[in-house]
Amino acid sequence: MFFFFFHIGKNVRAKCITDCKVHPKHPKGAIVDKKELKKNKVKNRKVVEKVVIDWRELVESPTEESYASNLLKFKEVCTPFPEFIAYVETTVLNHKEKFVRAWMNKVMHLGCRTTNIVESAHGVLKKYLRSSVGDLASCWDEIHKMLAVQFGEIQGSFGRNKTILEHKYKSIKMIRELEGYVSRRALKFIYDELKCSKTFTFDKEDCGCVQKTLYGLPCACIIAM
Repeated sequence: MFFFFFHIGKNVRAKCITDCKVHPKHPKGAIVDKKELKKNKVKNRKVVEKVVIDWRELVESPTEESYASNLLKFKEVCTPFPEFIAYVETTVLNHKEKFVRAWMNKVMHLGCRTTNIVESAHGVLKKYLRSSVGDLASCWDEIHKMLAVQFGEIQGSFGRNKTILEHKYKSIKMIRELEGYVSRRALKFIYDELKCSKTFTFDKEDCGCVQKTLYGLPCACIIAM
Protein backbone atom coordinates (compact mmCIF):
# COMPACT_ATOMS: atom_id res chain seq x y z
CA MET A 1 0.00 0.00 0.00
CA PHE A 2 1.35 3.44 -0.97
CA PHE A 3 0.51 6.88 0.38
CA PHE A 4 0.18 9.60 -2.24
CA PHE A 5 2.85 12.23 -1.64
CA PHE A 6 0.79 15.12 -3.11
CA HIS A 7 -1.89 14.87 -0.43
CA ILE A 8 0.73 14.34 2.28
CA GLY A 9 2.47 17.50 1.08
CA LYS A 10 -0.77 19.50 1.32
CA ASN A 11 -1.26 18.24 4.88
CA VAL A 12 2.32 19.14 5.87
CA ARG A 13 1.92 22.61 4.35
CA ALA A 14 -1.33 23.23 6.24
CA LYS A 15 0.30 22.17 9.50
CA CYS A 16 3.32 24.36 8.73
CA ILE A 17 1.10 27.42 8.25
CA THR A 18 -0.43 26.97 11.71
CA ASP A 19 2.73 25.88 13.61
CA CYS A 20 5.62 27.73 11.93
CA LYS A 21 4.84 31.30 12.91
CA VAL A 22 7.74 33.73 13.26
CA HIS A 23 5.85 35.68 15.91
CA PRO A 24 3.13 34.29 18.20
CA LYS A 25 -0.40 35.67 18.18
CA HIS A 26 -0.91 38.90 20.09
CA PRO A 27 -3.08 38.77 23.21
CA LYS A 28 -6.73 39.51 22.71
CA GLY A 29 -7.41 43.25 22.90
CA ALA A 30 -3.76 44.22 22.45
CA ILE A 31 -2.94 47.16 20.18
CA VAL A 32 -1.07 45.94 17.12
CA ASP A 33 0.89 48.09 14.70
CA LYS A 34 -0.43 47.41 11.18
CA LYS A 35 3.03 47.75 9.61
CA GLU A 36 4.48 45.26 12.07
CA LEU A 37 1.59 42.88 11.42
CA LYS A 38 2.17 43.10 7.67
CA LYS A 39 5.91 42.43 8.10
CA ASN A 40 5.15 39.40 10.26
CA LYS A 41 2.81 37.99 7.61
CA VAL A 42 5.52 38.36 4.95
CA LYS A 43 8.07 36.66 7.22
CA ASN A 44 5.66 33.83 7.99
CA ARG A 45 4.97 33.32 4.28
CA LYS A 46 8.69 33.10 3.52
CA VAL A 47 9.21 30.58 6.31
CA VAL A 48 6.39 28.39 4.99
CA GLU A 49 7.80 28.57 1.44
CA LYS A 50 11.27 27.57 2.68
CA VAL A 51 9.91 24.68 4.74
CA VAL A 52 7.79 23.42 1.83
CA ILE A 53 10.75 23.55 -0.58
CA ASP A 54 12.93 21.55 1.82
CA TRP A 55 10.05 19.13 2.39
CA ARG A 56 9.77 18.47 -1.34
CA GLU A 57 13.52 17.85 -1.56
CA LEU A 58 13.19 15.39 1.32
CA VAL A 59 10.32 13.48 -0.28
CA GLU A 60 12.04 13.41 -3.69
CA SER A 61 15.34 12.08 -2.27
CA PRO A 62 16.48 9.44 -4.82
CA THR A 63 18.58 7.42 -2.33
CA GLU A 64 18.53 6.65 1.38
CA GLU A 65 21.82 8.54 1.78
CA SER A 66 20.40 11.69 0.20
CA TYR A 67 17.27 11.25 2.34
CA ALA A 68 19.38 11.27 5.51
CA SER A 69 21.18 14.42 4.33
CA ASN A 70 17.95 16.19 3.34
CA LEU A 71 16.33 15.21 6.64
CA LEU A 72 19.11 16.97 8.58
CA LYS A 73 18.64 20.03 6.36
CA PHE A 74 14.86 19.96 6.91
CA LYS A 75 15.26 19.69 10.69
CA GLU A 76 17.75 22.55 10.71
CA VAL A 77 15.27 24.83 8.93
CA CYS A 78 12.49 23.80 11.33
CA THR A 79 14.59 24.06 14.52
CA PRO A 80 12.57 27.06 15.86
CA PHE A 81 9.37 25.01 15.54
CA PRO A 82 9.74 21.85 17.69
CA GLU A 83 6.01 21.08 17.64
CA PHE A 84 5.99 20.98 13.86
CA ILE A 85 9.07 18.72 13.73
CA ALA A 86 7.49 16.38 16.27
CA TYR A 87 4.30 16.20 14.20
CA VAL A 88 6.16 15.44 10.95
CA GLU A 89 8.38 12.78 12.55
CA THR A 90 5.66 10.96 14.48
CA THR A 91 2.76 11.28 12.04
CA VAL A 92 4.30 11.41 8.56
CA LEU A 93 7.91 10.27 8.37
CA ASN A 94 7.28 7.06 10.31
CA HIS A 95 5.61 5.93 7.04
CA LYS A 96 8.43 7.19 4.78
CA GLU A 97 8.77 3.81 3.02
CA LYS A 98 5.33 4.34 1.50
CA PHE A 99 5.83 7.72 -0.17
CA VAL A 100 9.50 8.86 -0.22
CA ARG A 101 11.09 8.31 -3.65
CA ALA A 102 14.14 6.49 -2.23
CA TRP A 103 11.87 3.62 -1.15
CA MET A 104 9.15 3.98 -3.79
CA ASN A 105 11.78 3.44 -6.50
CA LYS A 106 12.31 -0.08 -5.20
CA VAL A 107 8.89 -1.33 -6.33
CA MET A 108 7.07 -1.41 -9.69
CA HIS A 109 4.43 1.34 -9.57
CA LEU A 110 4.63 2.37 -13.26
CA GLY A 111 5.14 6.01 -12.32
CA CYS A 112 1.87 6.29 -10.40
CA ARG A 113 2.57 8.25 -7.23
CA THR A 114 -0.60 10.35 -7.16
CA THR A 115 -4.35 9.69 -7.42
CA ASN A 116 -4.61 11.73 -10.66
CA ILE A 117 -5.26 8.67 -12.84
CA VAL A 118 -8.05 7.40 -10.57
CA GLU A 119 -9.58 10.85 -10.17
CA SER A 120 -9.52 11.37 -13.93
CA ALA A 121 -11.29 8.04 -14.53
CA HIS A 122 -13.85 8.92 -11.86
CA GLY A 123 -14.49 12.28 -13.53
CA VAL A 124 -15.11 10.60 -16.90
CA LEU A 125 -17.50 8.12 -15.28
CA LYS A 126 -19.53 10.92 -13.66
CA LYS A 127 -19.94 12.61 -17.07
CA TYR A 128 -21.48 9.43 -18.46
CA LEU A 129 -23.72 8.77 -15.47
CA ARG A 130 -24.88 12.43 -15.26
CA SER A 131 -26.91 11.65 -12.13
CA SER A 132 -26.38 9.86 -8.81
CA VAL A 133 -29.92 8.44 -8.68
CA GLY A 134 -29.99 6.20 -11.76
CA ASP A 135 -31.12 2.57 -11.52
CA LEU A 136 -28.81 -0.40 -12.03
CA ALA A 137 -29.82 -0.99 -15.66
CA SER A 138 -29.26 2.61 -16.81
CA CYS A 139 -25.95 2.88 -14.93
CA TRP A 140 -24.80 -0.43 -16.42
CA ASP A 141 -25.57 0.82 -19.95
CA GLU A 142 -23.67 4.08 -19.43
CA ILE A 143 -20.64 2.30 -17.96
CA HIS A 144 -20.68 -0.08 -20.92
CA LYS A 145 -20.68 2.89 -23.32
CA MET A 146 -17.75 4.46 -21.48
CA LEU A 147 -15.71 1.25 -21.55
CA ALA A 148 -16.46 0.75 -25.26
CA VAL A 149 -15.15 4.25 -26.03
CA GLN A 150 -12.04 3.70 -23.90
CA PHE A 151 -11.41 0.33 -25.55
CA GLY A 152 -11.59 2.00 -28.96
CA GLU A 153 -9.12 4.68 -27.87
CA ILE A 154 -6.71 2.02 -26.57
CA GLN A 155 -6.96 0.06 -29.80
CA GLY A 156 -6.29 3.24 -31.79
CA SER A 157 -3.27 3.96 -29.60
CA PHE A 158 -1.94 0.45 -30.23
CA GLY A 159 -2.38 0.99 -33.96
CA ARG A 160 -0.43 4.26 -33.89
CA ASN A 161 2.35 2.66 -31.87
CA LYS A 162 2.72 -0.06 -34.52
CA THR A 163 2.72 2.20 -37.56
CA ILE A 164 4.36 5.46 -36.47
CA LEU A 165 8.03 5.77 -35.51
CA GLU A 166 9.39 9.17 -34.52
CA HIS A 167 12.14 10.53 -36.76
CA LYS A 168 14.73 10.73 -33.98
CA TYR A 169 14.49 6.95 -33.47
CA LYS A 170 14.99 5.92 -37.11
CA SER A 171 18.79 6.12 -36.98
CA ILE A 172 19.04 3.96 -33.84
CA LYS A 173 19.11 0.27 -34.69
CA MET A 174 18.13 -0.99 -31.23
CA ILE A 175 15.00 1.18 -31.06
CA ARG A 176 14.16 0.63 -34.73
CA GLU A 177 13.96 -3.12 -34.07
CA LEU A 178 11.46 -2.48 -31.26
CA GLU A 179 9.07 -0.72 -33.63
CA GLY A 180 5.59 -2.23 -33.39
CA TYR A 181 6.37 -4.17 -30.22
CA VAL A 182 6.36 -1.52 -27.51
CA SER A 183 4.52 1.76 -26.99
CA ARG A 184 5.98 5.12 -27.95
CA ARG A 185 6.10 6.08 -24.28
CA ALA A 186 8.22 3.00 -23.54
CA LEU A 187 10.45 3.89 -26.51
CA LYS A 188 11.01 7.34 -24.99
CA PHE A 189 12.06 5.81 -21.67
CA ILE A 190 14.47 3.45 -23.44
CA TYR A 191 15.82 6.30 -25.58
CA ASP A 192 16.52 8.44 -22.50
CA GLU A 193 18.36 5.57 -20.81
CA LEU A 194 20.32 4.93 -24.01
CA LYS A 195 21.55 8.54 -23.98
CA CYS A 196 22.53 8.20 -20.30
CA SER A 197 24.52 5.04 -21.04
CA LYS A 198 26.65 6.96 -23.58
CA THR A 199 27.31 10.18 -21.70
CA PHE A 200 29.23 8.77 -18.75
CA THR A 201 30.69 5.61 -17.29
CA PHE A 202 29.25 4.20 -14.11
CA ASP A 203 28.93 1.10 -11.99
CA LYS A 204 25.68 -0.78 -11.58
CA GLU A 205 25.28 0.80 -8.14
CA ASP A 206 25.42 4.29 -9.68
CA CYS A 207 22.67 3.45 -12.17
CA GLY A 208 20.22 2.40 -9.49
CA CYS A 209 18.23 0.42 -12.09
CA VAL A 210 15.21 2.63 -11.36
CA GLN A 211 13.64 2.22 -14.80
CA LYS A 212 13.96 -1.55 -14.65
CA THR A 213 12.29 -1.59 -11.24
CA LEU A 214 9.52 0.93 -11.95
CA TYR A 215 8.57 -0.05 -15.52
CA GLY A 216 10.26 -3.38 -16.24
CA LEU A 217 12.27 -1.72 -19.05
CA PRO A 218 16.06 -1.93 -19.59
CA CYS A 219 17.98 0.70 -17.67
CA ALA A 220 21.22 2.44 -18.65
CA CYS A 221 23.59 -0.13 -17.13
CA ILE A 222 21.86 -2.98 -19.03
CA ILE A 223 21.91 -1.08 -22.32
CA ALA A 224 25.60 -0.23 -21.83
CA MET A 225 26.58 -3.92 -21.59
